[in-house]
Amino acid sequence: MKENKRDDKSATKFAFFIILAFVIIIVVARYMTDEDYRSFINVNVFKSEVSEMNLTSIEINSDDNPSIYAYDKYIAVLSKNKLIEYGSNGKSDVSLDVNIAVPLVDTNGKYMVIAEKEGQKIYLISGTNIIWSNTVDGNISRVSVNKNGYVSIIITNTLFKSVIVYYDASGTEIFRTYLSDSFAVCSSISTNNKYLAIGEVDYSGTIIKSYVKIVSAELAQSKSKADEAIIYTYESENNEIITSINYQDKEHAICMFSTYVQSIGTDSNERVYDISDNDLFLDINLKSGIAIVKKQSSGLFSFEYEVVTKSIGSKSEGLYILNSDLPKSVSVSGNNIALNLGNEIQILNSSGWLLKKYTSSKQIKSLVIGDSIAGVVYKNRIEIISL
Repeated sequence: MKENKRDDKSATKFAFFIILAFVIIIVVARYMTDEDYRSFINVNVFKSEVSEMNLTSIEINSDDNPSIYAYDKYIAVLSKNKLIEYGSNGKSDVSLDVNIAVPLVDTNGKYMVIAEKEGQKIYLISGTNIIWSNTVDGNISRVSVNKNGYVSIIITNTLFKSVIVYYDASGTEIFRTYLSDSFAVCSSISTNNKYLAIGEVDYSGTIIKSYVKIVSAELAQSKSKADEAIIYTYESENNEIITSINYQDKEHAICMFSTYVQSIGTDSNERVYDISDNDLFLDINLKSGIAIVKKQSSGLFSFEYEVVTKSIGSKSEGLYILNSDLPKSVSVSGNNIALNLGNEIQILNSSGWLLKKYTSSKQIKSLVIGDSIAGVVYKNRIEIISL
């Protein structure tokens, strides 16, 4: 009898967990695909909906033509050679002297690198401090920073078509690479600082070719082994142009070409994604994957849009259905994806779950997003959203 009772209890527990799992699957599936249901959950359960009436704001002067960025926990406003950083409370934490008129910017975690576009000046900033600054020969065309504060820049207008310079977090130049036959268009440093990936395009022949070269930092800074520093080279398919590179781990650089995305390591490569005509936006700068805004037909002359996230490592996918118009812009930082829908902002995580929904009575000019903060930009103010 005791054994029968024990078996009955085990069967009851098993049935309970099966039913619970089934309910969770239904709730998650409905949340992902039913906008009305998702809105109800967001308002009443997650409390994720906010509006311009209950947020802290920063006043700006549009006549000064400010450049606005978000990184780490700050909203940064660059104007008249001053970079002012604001915290989530809307108060100015610091004003830094940054001699930049037309900025090139990249951010990663707690670091922001900023340089003069087609100029010579570059700064690395972390928190409320300028970590280092430098002036280079030639014109800076691209900048990149990894999560440890290591920086790579691409320089043009020298004796070479492109020069790529690699700095450590203190601003010390570790090495530089020279290109005589092709143009460097992007670069990225691995998360362990060991590798520099360089994206190049060669226009000299009848067929356009792109290349990704993986450079060993250890070999490149060794005088006796510098010639062996390029440890792997990937050649694209014909007429493909590489547009961006992002290291998401220690070994693999995620590279976006005209029609596909490739994961390239120190000794191998793998196709990650084929870009289709229905892909309206694609970004490879998530911490562990890529984000895609896709168009799906929902009728003879109507469409709906969806946000798909793909994890490179685990191969898992996230899905978020947008029963609305096409986003006016999309921004990605860390694991956050921000969609500007005109009078509304929706911020998702990399699993496809809504973090924040912001509604406005006025047309939103633009948005900026960092790892833990976002800014909704209007002509004369910035509304701050804490994530």
